Amino acid sequence: MTALPTHFTFLIEPGFTMQAFSSAIEVLRVARKLGAGDLFSYSVLSLDGATVEASNGLSIVANMDVQNLPKDSIVVVVSGAGVEQTPNPALLSKLRFWARQSHEIWAISSGVVRLAQAGLVDDCKVAAHWEDVPFLKALFPRVILSSAIFIADEPHPTCAGGGAAADLFMHYIKSNGSEGLVENIASRLLIDGVRDGRVRQNFPSELKYSSTNRTVFAAIQIMLKTRYEAVKLSTISERLDISQRQLERLFKEEFGHTPGAIYLRLRLDEARQEVLMGHRSVLDIALDYGFQPGNFSKVYKRLFDVTPSQDRASTK
Repeated sequence: MTALPTHFTFLIEPGFTMQAFSSAIEVLRVARKLGAGDLFSYSVLSLDGATVEASNGLSIVANMDVQNLPKDSIVVVVSGAGVEQTPNPALLSKLRFWARQSHEIWAISSGVVRLAQAGLVDDCKVAAHWEDVPFLKALFPRVILSSAIFIADEPHPTCAGGGAAADLFMHYIKSNGSEGLVENIASRLLIDGVRDGRVRQNFPSELKYSSTNRTVFAAIQIMLKTRYEAVKLSTISERLDISQRQLERLFKEEFGHTPGAIYLRLRLDEARQEVLMGHRSVLDIALDYGFQPGNFSKVYKRLFDVTPSQDRASTK
């Protein structure tokens, strides 16, 4: 495959997330340093061409304003926490205008919120940071929310933010036929492997299975703390000083599933992240999460419709 030259224009606004911005920029910088300067270039844009302060207090000098967007440039919207409380109609108007001009528009971190506000991702799947999910779910019901770290196969590629921006951009470079280049970039940036887009965000445990019921919440905490040793449900019930039947009833009322099913899902979800990252053998992962190898493959396939080996192979 012969890759075509790509220019990325990063549109930043006050309060943007520096980590997500710099993670993406650094991938492109190193790609250029390693000889791909003719393939990947970038610039930074603000609405008025002025310096923009990030959420960490540091400022970035923009290369240009919105009147000078390069032709065929991919626009990457970078925002930060609190954008739902700071309307930016001028930015939204420009995004709609560029979309009509057939510019490809991406978003990283809370830039996803701006795409939703502009009406560009209705009926599209987006990778949204878990902190943005409640706002998006409440105000933009047509947007399909995903807990993936990035999504690259939608009309508007998105990334939940943070270091995952590097994964999205390395995925793009790899998909354009430069797998060897991506390996070198990861090595230079001391990135321990490139994560697949299906890797899920590491939600705080209290958000994964939130509950206002103290007994259910306490049971979930025990499950999280014992996910590597898989204690019996009777043991959990004893620790909570209730019967196993009571525990079953509470979980059914709260989640519609038995505590055993929730416990298994919790362990398998976390194990899958390790399978997809590919750093360790499937056997070691199975044993670490308290599964016998043969049984691990069976329950994994029952939940995800693929075996661990097939799942890992699909990321290569």
